[in-house]
Amino acid sequence: MTNRVCPLLKNPEQYTPDLQDLARNELARNYWLPTLERTVGNFVEKAQSLNPDNPKATEHAKQCLQKFHNLIEKIKLEPRTLVPLSVRTLLEFNEENLRVHFKDAWQTQKDTESEQALSQFSHRISEIDSISDFHEKWVELAKGLLAGNVFDWGSAAVANILDSSSIFGLSHAMETIEARPWFIDDVDVFIQRLYSHNFNSAVIFVDNAGMDFILGILPFVRELLTRGTRVILSANSYPSLNDVTYKELNRYCRSAAKQCNILKNAINNGQLLTLENGQKGPCLDLKNLPSELCDLMAESDLIILEGMGRSIHTNLNTEFTVDSLRMAVLKNEWLAKSLGAHQFSVIFKYQRPA
Repeated sequence: MTNRVCPLLKNPEQYTPDLQDLARNELARNYWLPTLERTVGNFVEKAQSLNPDNPKATEHAKQCLQKFHNLIEKIKLEPRTLVPLSVRTLLEFNEENLRVHFKDAWQTQKDTESEQALSQFSHRISEIDSISDFHEKWVELAKGLLAGNVFDWGSAAVANILDSSSIFGLSHAMETIEARPWFIDDVDVFIQRLYSHNFNSAVIFVDNAGMDFILGILPFVRELLTRGTRVILSANSYPSLNDVTYKELNRYCRSAAKQCNILKNAINNGQLLTLENGQKGPCLDLKNLPSELCDLMAESDLIILEGMGRSIHTNLNTEFTVDSLRMAVLKNEWLAKSLGAHQFSVIFKYQRPA
């Protein structure tokens, strides 16, 4: 796979994907090293139930944890052990370790949640279609997308909620996120843009499987499609936590299309496209994208980054040559506070190029 730099970057030569350089930022480093090690450790308890066909799942998970622990100990002595040192590179290191033993460590969980979400998809799009007011409909679509982003097993706070409740759904997530006005709330500005402008082509970098993608992203995509926008959905090339993979992206879209003619027709006529993004972890390095994706997105006039990994840990301050949307729920309290927000604060950041 030949990789290139995202053609929509305003200053590609100055681009860095990481919000925080942990080698330089001692305060951030002292928080993230033990936090990420605990996150990696939490998988050990889940490994067997998530991988029932692997009798050595727990043993393999412990081996992965040990490798991660060894790296963390080296970094404590010498931060330049991993260059660059960031949340992105640490998470990628862990995912590469997991793939030595697990084809897709979270596959069972993703399948279960996606089946559940698909069973609710028709109802969700009917809810959206029942809203006649243009502004109100797009606000609801934004709320649904952000509520869907709560379903992230990479967040300790969310994992605790999901572990303790088997009935936690989209409506519950909508109550979990903060009420408007959000921490960064450009929804009204974005909707005002939609009143007067139809985007020609939108590229969307998606996040989690299940509720996030099927009940959050797809209704948003569906509405763009009705406006004549070509939509390019891009998902990870390799498994990472409960993120959608490219292989799953196609499957989920086809399954949802059985319940929605708008999606079905868009897939058939090439208005809705799916491509892999070349990424190995839950973050997004826009200097490292597949050539085919770069060629297609070069014609896009809207780029959408969803989730903490792709739009906060990486690319929060990235400037583009086209309109951009960054949407995420801040599920980590320390990160939220470092930005001046609080846990479950919402970022809906819409920018037009200067």
